[in-house]
Amino acid sequence: MRFLCVNCWHIYDEALWEIDDGIEPGTGIDEISQEVHCPSCDGSFEDFSVIEDEVIYAENMDKLTHIEREHMPRIIHLDMDKVEVCVGEEEEMHPSGEDHRVTAIYLIDDEGHIVEEVFIMMDEDPVAEFDISGLDDFEIRASCSQHGLWGTGLINVEEYHREHPEDDNEFEV
Repeated sequence: MRFLCVNCWHIYDEALWEIDDGIEPGTGIDEISQEVHCPSCDGSFEDFSVIEDEVIYAENMDKLTHIEREHMPRIIHLDMDKVEVCVGEEEEMHPSGEDHRVTAIYLIDDEGHIVEEVFIMMDEDPVAEFDISGLDDFEIRASCSQHGLWGTGLINVEEYHREHPEDDNEFEV
């Protein structure tokens, strides 16, 4: 998630890091020591508020544009207990460089809450596995450092398996 300092507008992205303060990638804002301050204005991290990103969805899943194919989270495998996902196409995943990469992949419940997040480090493939046991419906979202937050839309586990019987080796309705 990303947070905005209400004093100076500095943005803290949990998937990235603040080199000057020794904050490692993947450090949640609630894990930052109270002695650490905003690198821009020296204000407290308590003065940061959540940035609510607008989620981008594909207009037509049957006819994706190049940028949609590059950014849409895609299910590799889904069973009753887990889902494996990647960002981009199987042959060509999303780029993973310093200036343009997927910073995190999120499992979202049917009420829009983050259930789990996987931070993607520079030069790592944008791939994640999530435990979905107990969820009937979920969404996968991926955050691109240049192009925002991309979502699959709500996926129903049973409906997915009816539409994708080839992925049905462990699923019974």
